[in-house]
Amino acid sequence: MKHIVVCFGDLHCGSTVGLCPPEGIELDDGGLYMPNTGQEWLWNNWEEAWAKIRSTMLHNRGAKLHIVCNGDATDGDHHRTTQIATGHEGVHVNCAIESLRVPLALKPDSIHIIRGTSAHVGRAGGLEEGMAKALKSVGWPVVEDPDTGTASSYQRMIKFGNLRFDIKHHGRMGRRAHTKGPYMRWYAQDIFFNYLMDGDEAPDIAIRSHFHQFADSGKIHKVKTRAVALPAWQLATEYVHRVAESLADIGLVWFEIDDDDDYNMKKILFKPERPTTVEVL
Repeated sequence: MKHIVVCFGDLHCGSTVGLCPPEGIELDDGGLYMPNTGQEWLWNNWEEAWAKIRSTMLHNRGAKLHIVCNGDATDGDHHRTTQIATGHEGVHVNCAIESLRVPLALKPDSIHIIRGTSAHVGRAGGLEEGMAKALKSVGWPVVEDPDTGTASSYQRMIKFGNLRFDIKHHGRMGRRAHTKGPYMRWYAQDIFFNYLMDGDEAPDIAIRSHFHQFADSGKIHKVKTRAVALPAWQLATEYVHRVAESLADIGLVWFEIDDDDDYNMKKILFKPERPTTVEVL
């Protein structure tokens, strides 16, 4: 059986620089928040990315589609930020559910919701758990955590065919431009050997998010674990403007797994523009 596994995260719905449907989001008092120019750009890329997945499914007829939402689907009312559409976090959840209508239109065979940072998704991942339960209640194939019975997980081990995935929101990566690749290779080896030291079978793929940057260890000789950090769907916040030099990577990653459990990893990335240069003559 062929499998297509699509991994994405950090939608930060509810943020004024996060993903937002083009018709806006209804506020609790009956008002309407409408997306700004940056959010319109994000949404156009969101639709383009999933159009690519639709095309991939057409070229792999009979393959099962699985989607993994790897944390921070909502932005939450955090750190006294002014960059949210509303402080009502239920609206953030509704925005995330509305945003997921694009991948849900492809009728996935399984949906896996991973919990992100408590500042963004509530204590104990409450906002993402609520989102996952809401999707499950209307018939979407949200897979429960086999240990806790919850609709979302902090970490999830999944086998697609015989390929083992280790998925969680938080991880580690190099923060400088020249250290991202080398650090991911080191990180993949660290994950691999930690599993072995615990007497467990190491994963083939380790998926992480949180840093809003894509990075990939690649396939490493004699170490089967490949570590991949996912891009995001949020533009620069006030905090990012203060501490970061690099622009966010916008996009998603997917794995095409064939009948022999061999796989190809593919990605689609978009890059925001830096501020317009002011010319002083």
